[in-house]
Amino acid sequence: MTKPNRSLPVRVDLRLSPEERDRLTVEAKERGIARQELIRSRVLATDGAPPVLPRKRPLFRHSGRETIDRAIRAVQRVYPGMPTQRLEPIVCSVICAIAAEDAQR
Repeated sequence: MTKPNRSLPVRVDLRLSPEERDRLTVEAKERGIARQELIRSRVLATDGAPPVLPRKRPLFRHSGRETIDRAIRAVQRVYPGMPTQRLEPIVCSVICAIAAEDAQR
């Protein structure tokens, strides 16, 4: 096979039904990538091997320890020298208050 003399990307046209397009769009959004990236990874997958795709992102907001740690780091950037042991109960109280307000809405 001869080597192509193209240096530019190649465009491939694909026709999908609206339902197929919507399904691919939803899956791409869940993975946090563009629909064209999802299609490209599937087209370029080798025979028998699954396409290399990023894992699906969780459909919920961060919660738990990650959120508390990020909030503590944010406060420590503004108020350097504040010990984590003193900030943790304050940050947890604020997060609980915000969560309670969101639950009432």
